Amino acid sequence: MKKQHIFIGSLLIIIVISFLGSCKKFLAEKVYTEYSPSTFVSTPDGINSLLVAAYGAEAIREYYARDYIYMINEFCTDEMDETGGGLEFQAAVFTQFNWDPTNSIFEEVWSNNYVAIRNANVVLDNIKNIKSLPPDEVSEFTAEARFIRAVAYVHLYYTFGPTPLIITAQTIDLSPTRPTDSTFIQFVETELTEAAANLPVTAASGKATKGAALGVLCKFYLNTKQWQECVNTADEIIGLNQYSLFSDITTLFAVQNNHNDEYIYYYPCVHAPAGYGNITMAHCFPDNYPIQSNWVNFAANFHVLTSLIDSYASFDKRIKLIDTSYVNLAGKLIELNHDAQGNPLNLSAPFKYTPDPDASGVDMANYIPMVRYADILLSKAEALNNLQGPNSESFTLIDMVRNRSGLPNLDLSQYNTSQELNDEILQEREWEFVGEGLRRQDLIRMGKFISSAQARGFNAKQYQTLYPIPQDEIQSNPKLTQNQGY
Repeated sequence: MKKQHIFIGSLLIIIVISFLGSCKKFLAEKVYTEYSPSTFVSTPDGINSLLVAAYGAEAIREYYARDYIYMINEFCTDEMDETGGGLEFQAAVFTQFNWDPTNSIFEEVWSNNYVAIRNANVVLDNIKNIKSLPPDEVSEFTAEARFIRAVAYVHLYYTFGPTPLIITAQTIDLSPTRPTDSTFIQFVETELTEAAANLPVTAASGKATKGAALGVLCKFYLNTKQWQECVNTADEIIGLNQYSLFSDITTLFAVQNNHNDEYIYYYPCVHAPAGYGNITMAHCFPDNYPIQSNWVNFAANFHVLTSLIDSYASFDKRIKLIDTSYVNLAGKLIELNHDAQGNPLNLSAPFKYTPDPDASGVDMANYIPMVRYADILLSKAEALNNLQGPNSESFTLIDMVRNRSGLPNLDLSQYNTSQELNDEILQEREWEFVGEGLRRQDLIRMGKFISSAQARGFNAKQYQTLYPIPQDEIQSNPKLTQNQGY
């Protein structure tokens, strides 16, 4: 998508997300026809429609979730890969570190997020002109728009590094430049901090809350190695008294538990209309797996690597979220982790999202979490370790997550340096968050992303901690600089 298509001030088509359901509402999109910008954005309904359209553009679900969570952030790591179907060639590009700027997935990430940014900007440009809105609603709508814009920039930053900061739709710059890293980071921090100050503690499902803004900010501080800020923000989240670890990790991701106190920020999914579901499980059922008639089993299969499976303790409850064997439709037992000689197969099936019995084809209604309370606990533990070295509070936080899965407390005396405990935290995070799109950033932050790929036999280069700016964007904007190495 060319720049002039992304940064236009007038929208020809608005995607309006209507709130469906009763007491548990979520965002599902409708397509509306042309409108007059001068009138559409001058009414509360128009602003709200544009705001939820921004939510829709930023949402990670359907095939975009496959591309962003798995292709971009999982298959390039040491925990998952993909084989089979038409997706195998595309996935191998990421698994083998052979990507280049022409890859269409990079354009998808760029375009989706800048559409969300544009829609949020239109809200921010016009909301103060609506005199019929009470000040508290203006404040909350403004905070939501700033939150959406900030989250979109966070996704862009994790993928490409600093990208152009577009903060208004009223003036069109067809050749925006990239800011410095520090300028970009400061902008995101300010947006999320000020959004959190004006967002409600609770809101309709899928809408921004104070905890969601603080959760994204806490993770942003972690990934930019601002340890004290990460600790402080984690404490704010804990102090809200809104979140806790779900008691049963094996059913946390089931549809019936979508509305749990562990999900801090998440993307709601639905069976219908088509296009707004969680399609992960269609990629996870192994060949000839006995599925329900209303489910779909793609030839493209996601796998959890044997090295990760073998690292779990046999009594770790989280291993139940991964199928290492199954009985196929012919009644034959199929092993997925090791062959008869004990060799790794790397074919185990991730079943973190319990298959939705009421699915409609590929679309299941399991919500997709972006920030969980377990992540905040482990983030604080890591930040404290980097500030103080091994300390009792870090161990208490780690043990909360371990104990939920049936593991005993760690022995503090076994960890003498911050590096040793960081290595343990990295392992704990892999066991807890496999398949949630966090592994790439975890490895990058710990300085092990490239070395891990090289250890697996791939010719990974140091510059590949960032992906390339999409080639179409480089060609349409002479002032847009490409990332080093590309």
